[in-house]
Amino acid sequence: MAKQKQVTLTQLRSFVAVARQGSFTRAAETLGMSQPSVTAAIQQLEQTLGLTLFDRSTKTLRLAAASRSFLPAMERVLNDMDTTLSGVQSIVEGQSGHVAVAVLPSVATRILPETIKGYSKAFPGIRLALRDDNSFGICEKVANGEVDIGVAGRTDQVMGLEFEPIIRDPFGVAMHRSHPMASEQGPVRWQELAAYPFISFASDTGIRPILDSLDPVPENISVPWVEVSNIATVLSLLKANQGISALPQMSVDPRDRDIAFRILIDPPKFRELGLITRKGRSLPPAAQRFVEYMKAALRPYWERGPGP
Repeated sequence: MAKQKQVTLTQLRSFVAVARQGSFTRAAETLGMSQPSVTAAIQQLEQTLGLTLFDRSTKTLRLAAASRSFLPAMERVLNDMDTTLSGVQSIVEGQSGHVAVAVLPSVATRILPETIKGYSKAFPGIRLALRDDNSFGICEKVANGEVDIGVAGRTDQVMGLEFEPIIRDPFGVAMHRSHPMASEQGPVRWQELAAYPFISFASDTGIRPILDSLDPVPENISVPWVEVSNIATVLSLLKANQGISALPQMSVDPRDRDIAFRILIDPPKFRELGLITRKGRSLPPAAQRFVEYMKAALRPYWERGPGP
């Protein structure tokens, strides 16, 4: 019986790098290898698998149809292996490792810098990889093993995850500073929003279910004039004075001169964000330490009630 050829880690890493970079040259730079070495690794992998991995018939390098399903599986294998090796290294050395974190943009800009500041000072040898996305995207990244941990809203759309609440973020109405509602300060009742064009969120976001839970729901909220998929788009529309929206307080920068924010009451509503991890998986030591620092930075956002 002929001896079966073995797939090597170098071949797999070369395949993933070329697929993601869309270039043998950029992949070689990413891997710290020469371009001929990357090319040779891809050719060897194609021979072993009996597949053509890349379509070279066009100017733009693309995955061949037969290898598209191969990429996510190989990424998971490599990520799991890297996580395992990182955890072992952290245990042995105590000060090194790698942590991949996915968070909402509002958490990334308002909270994460403080977490990173303390964590990096305590563990300068630990490398961080940060990703921002919406709640559904973050949950998918955690479930696929692309990141170790995530901070996102609760979602039942992705299975196999654990959710630990760590942020309680109150909702308020956000609008352009020239808007009539911005002429006053203090809390606002949800029913007071009924007279203005409302910018809402798509059903696959973490915010829309909270708005739909209002009883009664003002008609302009249940049937908004526009729906978007992320907070950045809402803020852009508000800056153009195209309506009002209900947003979690953390998503609005108090230093922004264009947007005003007033807490909503009757009833008060909160966006509950939590730590997302894979069910049944222990975190590597480096990631567990990062979680501890992050919880300390986020604790005030859980303990506070509605208010400016």
